[in-house]
Amino acid sequence: MRNLFILMFMLAATVFAGSAMIVVVATPSLYDRGMVMIPVAAALGVVLAAPVAWLVARAISQASKPV
Repeated sequence: MRNLFILMFMLAATVFAGSAMIVVVATPSLYDRGMVMIPVAAALGVVLAAPVAWLVARAISQASKPV
């Protein structure tokens, strides 16, 4: 389960952090403060990825157990 969680976390963190940074770059009011907002967006994406990765890894692990 741990290895699956790590793999899911790497994928989810990349997606969430990238999406949050795109929002910062595409929003003019946030882009003006980009030096502060881009690291905040990346950190927020990484933090949000942990519970999502845990849920996905648990669901995959439970679904792949033999009956």
